[in-house]
Amino acid sequence: MNVLMGVLSSLHLQGEPVAAYADRLIETFFNAVFATQRVFHRPAKTMNNQIRELENGSLEFTAYESFHFKAGGSINPLVLVYETYGQLNSEKDNAIIVHHALSTSSHLAATEKKPEKGWWDDMVGPGRALDTNKYFILCINNLGSCYGSSGPVSSNPNTSKIYGADFPAVTITDMVRSQKILIDALGINKLHAVLGSSMGAMLSIAWLALYPDHAQYLISISSCAKGYPANHANRLIQKEIIQQDPDWNHGRYSASGRLKGFKTARKHGLLTYRNWADMDDRFIDRQGADSIDNYLDYNAQKFIDRFDCNSYLRLIDSMDTFDLSDGGSRRLEDVFKPIQAKVLLVSVDSDILFTPPQQQDLYQALLEADVEVTYIGHHSSYGHDAFLVETDAFGGYIKNFMGPANTKK
Repeated sequence: MNVLMGVLSSLHLQGEPVAAYADRLIETFFNAVFATQRVFHRPAKTMNNQIRELENGSLEFTAYESFHFKAGGSINPLVLVYETYGQLNSEKDNAIIVHHALSTSSHLAATEKKPEKGWWDDMVGPGRALDTNKYFILCINNLGSCYGSSGPVSSNPNTSKIYGADFPAVTITDMVRSQKILIDALGINKLHAVLGSSMGAMLSIAWLALYPDHAQYLISISSCAKGYPANHANRLIQKEIIQQDPDWNHGRYSASGRLKGFKTARKHGLLTYRNWADMDDRFIDRQGADSIDNYLDYNAQKFIDRFDCNSYLRLIDSMDTFDLSDGGSRRLEDVFKPIQAKVLLVSVDSDILFTPPQQQDLYQALLEADVEVTYIGHHSSYGHDAFLVETDAFGGYIKNFMGPANTKK
């Protein structure tokens, strides 16, 4: 009531039409209300969006409107949890979205409120590849994941229970569209860059396919423009292992960490993240705690204790259905033709998950679309995980690509 009385006392009709006065009164009132809350952004003249800071320093964006999925179904509200590093400048043109991979989260790097190491900690900070003195960096937990954003572990407002297996099927483009809602709410009209690795780079590529003039730079590390048969086979085996476990119970299980099928599926997945030659060198003649058996068992259990099984299934399905050519009905060159960004593709020669030929297909399609694209073939023995291990090299690629010589005037 005090807020309302203050608003009324500060406004008068000023000779304007009654409707305009009423509109101004409502806007001023809500500005005053939101100033008393930990709410960081609310688009003018609507209460549909809210951003609040969580105890761990992450930010939670809520859009109180129906979000419709490409494959059918909808949710309301839409929630996205994200973290930021650096400051958004007054022009709002220094923002970079870093898209995370399948099993990671929005915790890109350590912060004062969340000091545990992030998944790309060495890349973020003053003077680093993702320079917080220059850029405003966002990492958004993907729609369908289990680290705060809307997904199978979210509460269904219609039942007051978690969605579980009833959460709608999610596509890569659904994830991108959800993030665009957040970026629009922040008032960012154009990103400095979109950047991703593995599944995350699928989002980065899809972002420019959907919004071709919305970023100056696109950086894709170890990814592709569509799902390939070998990748599908890998994920199909994992899904069947999970779903043949009676305890999975059609997605209505008691705890992910108790699912033997999920654990075995994760062991299978782990074998694709490193090159097999590296595995042989690392574990040859090792026994006991140092054996590959123990490595797989420990890391698989650690993963399923922290990650939801239904989320895992939704996300690997999204990778399977990802295809910017729409099943071959569209030429990738035509999809990429409108892209105005400069593009960097980085491929790892020992990657057996997203193989170099997949990146080369993407590179060729971009060239034929007359997109300005640079291709780097990175030599490593670490396979797909090289971008997580050899951060000095990958940081150098990113920093050089977005350096002063490549800055658009």
